[in-house]
Amino acid sequence: VNPPLWQMLAPAVVIHGMANFRGKKPIFKWNSSTPWSEMQLSPWNVADDSTFSQLLSKGFAKFMWVVILGRVLGYCIKNYYLINRQAVKRTTTYAGKRAAFSAELAAAEMLKKTKKEK
Repeated sequence: VNPPLWQMLAPAVVIHGMANFRGKKPIFKWNSSTPWSEMQLSPWNVADDSTFSQLLSKGFAKFMWVVILGRVLGYCIKNYYLINRQAVKRTTTYAGKRAAFSAELAAAEMLKKTKKEK
């Protein structure tokens, strides 16, 4: 199976695009000039001689990885949104009112502490 070029390059393009969009370094840099020669991926069309229980365990492990990656992605998106919202407030609502912004941050921090104590 020969996947299209865009499917192979899409993850790298997205990660580097996100890094460039925020003006930061990429999250992960592969330390190789030819990473495709180091990856040991089996073709998708090769028959697997696994039993049903082995297939279930492999499937469950892969599903759990997808769940973990989804949760991490959701956490990153949520934090990105909250930081962006806070920056917008700082530049619009609290423009020129540093004391009000500091009070807002202090109140939010106190609310977080009281939530953790409960």
